[in-house]
Amino acid sequence: MTLRAENICKSYDGKVVLENLSLQVEAGSFCALLGASGSGKTTLLRILAGIEKPDSGRVYYDDQDVTEVSVQERSIAFVYQQFVNYPSMTLYENIASPLRVSKNRFLDSEIREKVNKVAGLLGLQEVLHHLPEQASGGQRQRCAIARALVKEAQFIFMDAPLSNLDYKLREELRTELKQILGGRQRSEEGVSGDGHPRLKGVVVYATPEPIDVLMMASHVGFLHDRKVLQFGEVQEVYQHPAHAAVASYFSHPRMNLIECTVESQGGRSVLKVTDELKIEVGLGRDRLPDSRYLLGIRPHHLGLRRVHDRMIPFKAGVELAEVVGSNTELHLKHGNVRMTLFMDRVEQFAVGDIVTPCIDPAQLYLFDLTTGEFVTRTG
Repeated sequence: MTLRAENICKSYDGKVVLENLSLQVEAGSFCALLGASGSGKTTLLRILAGIEKPDSGRVYYDDQDVTEVSVQERSIAFVYQQFVNYPSMTLYENIASPLRVSKNRFLDSEIREKVNKVAGLLGLQEVLHHLPEQASGGQRQRCAIARALVKEAQFIFMDAPLSNLDYKLREELRTELKQILGGRQRSEEGVSGDGHPRLKGVVVYATPEPIDVLMMASHVGFLHDRKVLQFGEVQEVYQHPAHAAVASYFSHPRMNLIECTVESQGGRSVLKVTDELKIEVGLGRDRLPDSRYLLGIRPHHLGLRRVHDRMIPFKAGVELAEVVGSNTELHLKHGNVRMTLFMDRVEQFAVGDIVTPCIDPAQLYLFDLTTGEFVTRTG
């Protein structure tokens, strides 16, 4: 059960949104399409589902060309960003509605069994006989997701279904969706090693949120400049970004990207950020032949505690301290350089406080200053 797109092009009013884009998602994948607003995620998702047609290029389901096949004739389910429910129908009837119009003509007992199963997965048993207006925002979106899942379609498409929920509800639904769909690893009986039932099919999930990808997906395609800039397993793309744009965006919080120059000391390279901040790295000039690079530092690789001797301290001023859940993000300024530091604890800081962050020189990325392409890592 493979999903493949080849050389997809799409324009609106003369503006190119997708250009010669190709993508292949293997059976058993939970694939996230990640990118900033306007990168073409929703357009690609709708083309893959058959809701829109590409200007050129082809879409294949299991090597069958479905580019011209109507959405009604495809085995797909689609979850929209907005809560799309029928207001005059109970949540039970909302979930059951795809089965009632199915060509398979399910018996009432079969519909009841399928609705109760998916409602149990999404914690909706107690509100099945409520109307949407009587349900919370989280329950309404769970209902929309359940209506898609109950079809047991081969291909499930989701367009940022968590973006309109508050922080706590997003956390809860990420966990639930990962248990139901994540990893797509299942036995013959459709049960994963952790005991959670798994639904069949390929999942493609469009989102602007890196944390959605990191918490739920098995694979990620990063959309940038009208193409898929990098595709692969989530941890592979996260640990080995092929481009500065991938590294910066696919990080939570975003990776710090800072211009630096390279100096030589005793045959070793020293990365100069400012006159006060110089980082010796264990790389020869053969690895860093150019004089200037983009230096990438993940916010959680900066710390206020010097946990080992090789860490390099420097002074910085606090421009903003944000508490996000149980974490703290510090927005710092060192000279003319701004950077973000991430702590997995809550601490209070005042604007203007002077702190002493430390950099681990073994946790750095270097990218070409002109092209943005990955050059090397120090670790």
